[in-house]
Amino acid sequence: MILKMLETGPLMVNCYVVGDEDTGEAAVFDPGGDADRILSVLNEYGLRLKYILNTHTHWDHVGGNQALQEATGAPILTHRAEAAGLAQGGARAGAVIAGTAPSETVRFIQEGDVLEVGSIRFRVIDLRGHSPGGLGFVFEGEIEMEKGLRLARFVICGDALFAGSIGRTDFPGGDMEGLLRNIRDKIFTLPPDTLVLPGHGPVTTVEQEKSTNPFFRM
Repeated sequence: MILKMLETGPLMVNCYVVGDEDTGEAAVFDPGGDADRILSVLNEYGLRLKYILNTHTHWDHVGGNQALQEATGAPILTHRAEAAGLAQGGARAGAVIAGTAPSETVRFIQEGDVLEVGSIRFRVIDLRGHSPGGLGFVFEGEIEMEKGLRLARFVICGDALFAGSIGRTDFPGGDMEGLLRNIRDKIFTLPPDTLVLPGHGPVTTVEQEKSTNPFFRM
């Protein structure tokens, strides 16, 4: 498995590229902009984009959707509750990122769905609370990272959970209680060594956030 993280767009969104080395299929999560850089990574590793996935559709996470879709033909996947937000987020991104236009969801996904990229299978979890239909994606399997690090499990969680913090809930459709509950039930029940790959900032672990995140020590 190939896993690459790029900070994209004006708000430095963590965009993740996950690819299967054997089949060449790939998925891109939360392309916040800089589609040319994302395409360069795909080309560098000989990957063919199968899915564009949005954990949620706030403008800073969708700025690269349209350009990636036009370049690759890959469908955009997100939760049905985010469909309206995708158009709004794309319009706002266009006001900040030159040449960006709104994009549309091609396929709706929800908790319980299992997606495949080559031989890589990952499941969808419900992480709403920061937004009306926020999603996370749980991977299990070994990957070879730089410096020889091998990871067994990770979750791409968008802006639900950060290192030492959580996502804002004062936007339309936000729900603090729901977000905290979903983090406890869907992320904190994963094995302690599971890597948490957030929408902004550094990577953390389930164990670290359960132990030190101030929102869960009250």
